[in-house]
Amino acid sequence: MRLHVCLCFGLLLGAIGCSGSGSIALPDTVAATGMVTLDGKPIQFAMVTFVPRTGTKGIECTGVTDETGDFDLKQIRGKDGVPPGEYTVVINRYVKADGTPVALDGSEPPANLGAVESLPSCYSNPGESKLTAKVTEEGGTFRFDLNSL
Repeated sequence: MRLHVCLCFGLLLGAIGCSGSGSIALPDTVAATGMVTLDGKPIQFAMVTFVPRTGTKGIECTGVTDETGDFDLKQIRGKDGVPPGEYTVVINRYVKADGTPVALDGSEPPANLGAVESLPSCYSNPGESKLTAKVTEEGGTFRFDLNSL
């Protein structure tokens, strides 16, 4: 009897795990790249996040700028590119107390390093950002020229 119950329980868990109910189907993506500057100069280690606006399917897509300010976007779950649609763009850049930027390589959360946001909230706060992007079926390149204010 115990073996029968264990087998039934195992089959039930297997069916639930294979049903896909815990995952979402991600839409097709197109290539999206760009550049971020601050006061006319490229900035490194800025996190660029495309947040889908109403009517745009998909999840947030992110990229981190390199030393030339360039970034490539991919979905949070790793699929390269961005689904076509309209996005609110949020750009964050964290710095340590001495002003050095935090490398966003996943090794350590910025908060654990005592880092703080260095960009104005009109770029870095999802509720305040006025930055937008429209990604077409062809993809695109997006440039964001930020000011210290």
